[in-house]
Amino acid sequence: MSEKQVNPSAQGWGVAAFIIVLAIVSNVAAYSIHKATYLKPDKAPATASAEH
Repeated sequence: MSEKQVNPSAQGWGVAAFIIVLAIVSNVAAYSIHKATYLKPDKAPATASAEH
């Protein structure tokens, strides 16, 4: 047995920080893709208006 005490609250913060940063980046990417590609339901599709 090791005599070194383990502090459970001191481990895993790097992984937790990485997951939080990954979640923030994913949300920003999803929002930017949404803003670039979303068409409002009442707006005519671009292909339909180009054919007329």
